[in-house]
Amino acid sequence: MEQKQSLINHFAQSLTGAWELVKLNPRAMDYFDKSADGFWKSFWAIALVAPVFFLGLNISYDAAVAQGHQISLTAHVVEFLFRLPLIALVMIFFTRFLRIDAHYSDMIIAFNWLWVIANYILLPLSMLISMNILPIEVATLGVVAIAIYLELYVTWFLYKVSLKVSGWLAFGVMVFKALFTLSVMQVIIRVF
Repeated sequence: MEQKQSLINHFAQSLTGAWELVKLNPRAMDYFDKSADGFWKSFWAIALVAPVFFLGLNISYDAAVAQGHQISLTAHVVEFLFRLPLIALVMIFFTRFLRIDAHYSDMIIAFNWLWVIANYILLPLSMLISMNILPIEVATLGVVAIAIYLELYVTWFLYKVSLKVSGWLAFGVMVFKALFTLSVMQVIIRVF
């Protein structure tokens, strides 16, 4: 029971840190467990996002089929399961190449927990749009604005404070990660 409680406390503290990143708090990194154990526990993010991901996938799949679109569930599931591990793997080499790897694990820990917060904000909104509960035009504009804030500005801020680099270098890391993620998704779609 003690172990389970400490894991829940770990999740709560890490998600608090991620929320502080969303609020652009420069002290947000203080909330994360930056140990090796904290690094590996950050991949629990996949399990924490899974319920909302699979619910959203079910809703969007039903909506896409109703509109006659061909959609591969396997590609989405594979991409979901391997996104964080692949980003962690490629970022080892990328940060070493740029000689900014001193805080690599801090960056991965913060990124994984921020990914949880971003998914719990964006996926429910997307589901409400897919189910025609929110008006498409207004809601889509809102989701795009929130996604730009989270995926661009907050992610840039995360790289800047976690890697302890300049804003320009953080921007370069953000662009590299975005291009890598898009490339991997395209490969997965073609394979599956």
